[in-house]
Amino acid sequence: MTPRSHDGGSEALRFFLMPVPPLSKRERASRLLGQPVLAPLRGRRAALRILAYHRIVAPPWDDFRFDEQIISATPEAFEAQMRFVAKNFEVVGFADLEKCEIEGKPWPSRALIVTFDDGYRDNYTLAWPILRELKLPATIFLTTGHIGAQKLFWWDAIAFAFNTSDLPSVEVPELGQEPFPLATPAQKRAAIDAALSYSKSVSDAQRRDFVARLPALLEVNLDENVARGMHINWDEVREMARGGVEFGGHTVTHPILSRVDAEQLEFETAHCKAEIERETGQNVLAFAYPAGTRQRRDPAARAGVEASGYRFAVAYDQGVEQHPDRFAMPRLHVDRDQSLSLFRANLLFPGLMLR
Repeated sequence: MTPRSHDGGSEALRFFLMPVPPLSKRERASRLLGQPVLAPLRGRRAALRILAYHRIVAPPWDDFRFDEQIISATPEAFEAQMRFVAKNFEVVGFADLEKCEIEGKPWPSRALIVTFDDGYRDNYTLAWPILRELKLPATIFLTTGHIGAQKLFWWDAIAFAFNTSDLPSVEVPELGQEPFPLATPAQKRAAIDAALSYSKSVSDAQRRDFVARLPALLEVNLDENVARGMHINWDEVREMARGGVEFGGHTVTHPILSRVDAEQLEFETAHCKAEIERETGQNVLAFAYPAGTRQRRDPAARAGVEASGYRFAVAYDQGVEQHPDRFAMPRLHVDRDQSLSLFRANLLFPGLMLR
């Protein structure tokens, strides 16, 4: 965790005098705009910030066999981020937004929501103790078909198959005519990215068939023990619910909603909501679109979410808005290689940092 300075002026002076390393323009800007001494100068426009996390995973990551791109932070980085959030924002939940609307009040001017997608168990073991210590609420969007189940999410299954394969190369017809070399971690990552991109572009049935065939193609044994303990269970969900964590819907099987038919869309949205409400006793207000960028959700998906009784829906479009579309609310992505300065700058000055 970054040590706190008791002398804001000295800290700012040291920043301006320090040599500038060969960093990107964005990272250089974050070194300035992310300084704690500048927090009182944050953007004056009242805009809701929604942070998007997936996994909190402790290093080392050298032998991590799943999709490392959804590791959002280490426990130490997450704690530093949450301490900054607690000091500079009013952390709320979607129920607080609804209460404001019912009472005819505006949302808090410094409102921020902490969200997690999917329902990995590290949300319970590593993130929640930090949130509980700091008395911060959060919202976890659950993919209900994986709660307490010993099965991998499809992106983790893809990553696992490539990462554990001993083949020097592999031909995957769906991904092109050229074989993918698999001799180095970088080559395996390139193959994983190609497989993920393909899986997000085809129908849900095609994606499921493709993922099911990958282990045999890569000569990998994918048994049920691989996913043991990866997802939270309903007892842990209920414990967090009693402790102030809010839960939202994230479908049953995590399909790309623009790639499913009307019957599956209703099942993925309505059944997910009903199951969470039955298990927790909470009224489920919010939904997160899986891989929910603009090209992966469509008017039918939005209509299905609204028809299922949700009051809010978050997308995976990067940004903040003063008056967000309540069924396509943008979020601020948090990634594991994000410095604390960049995290601060994105929150304090999103209009400058997110252009």
